[in-house]
Amino acid sequence: MKPEIRYPCQWYYKIIGADRQRILDTIPTLFEHCDYHLSESNRSRTGKYTSFHFSLQVHSEEERNVIFTALKSIPTVKIVF
Repeated sequence: MKPEIRYPCQWYYKIIGADRQRILDTIPTLFEHCDYHLSESNRSRTGKYTSFHFSLQVHSEEERNVIFTALKSIPTVKIVF
């Protein structure tokens, strides 16, 4: 059963990637017209991977999925959930 989501709502994504700086440089260009919040969450023990919390207001399931796809399109991003 699919959960009921009431739009608009604040949506949160977790991003894990291999190149911290590239992610920090790319997100502002992808979402330059959006009011979002991005914060660094953790780094792997070896420092190879960094995780981020990314949130913004979404107005529909379609918009939420487009944002997910845009985040996944960043070459150094390994996981988005």
